[in-house]
Amino acid sequence: MNARVDAGNRVALTLLAVILLAAGGLGLALGFGAFGDPDEPVLPQELRGVARDQPWFWWAVAAGCLLLALLALRWLIAQLHTDRVARLDLTTDDRDGRTAVHAGALTDAVENEAETLRGVSGASAHLRDSRGGRLTLSVDLTDYADIAEVRRALENQVVGHVRQAVADPALPVDIELRPGAARSGGRGLL
Repeated sequence: MNARVDAGNRVALTLLAVILLAAGGLGLALGFGAFGDPDEPVLPQELRGVARDQPWFWWAVAAGCLLLALLALRWLIAQLHTDRVARLDLTTDDRDGRTAVHAGALTDAVENEAETLRGVSGASAHLRDSRGGRLTLSVDLTDYADIAEVRRALENQVVGHVRQAVADPALPVDIELRPGAARSGGRGLL
């Protein structure tokens, strides 16, 4: 998911939480008789008669429900949108055709190469589209890993190979090193 969707989720869910808390608090207050007799109906008789006497009332309710359903559908579609890239276009000149590499093939190769390094127990790579292409590589280290050696090998070998493969020496690469459970348990992260 991208940062814009995350920020939208936080705002929408916070607003929804405030509205639901206010409605719940008002309902509890009415139920305990804070605004009059708790046995009285919440809505006065005149307001309850609007639904029966006005034919447009149920059309307005239906339109409101439809609007709410469309907003929920829009939110769901936004959740499915990510900034991951499916294909990386390697074309430099359109005269000779197009060259593209499947992002999964590239990230699988990066993961496999990273996992062959001494001290690496697992790796995960993703190609993202944030103003061009950007490779994100997360590496799980074993307890005995020499972090400096692993970092040097990742930067010199793995990153060098992927930049050579896509013919982009300036391809931005983010590397996250995640120490093993024994290394991070009880002691701070390096």
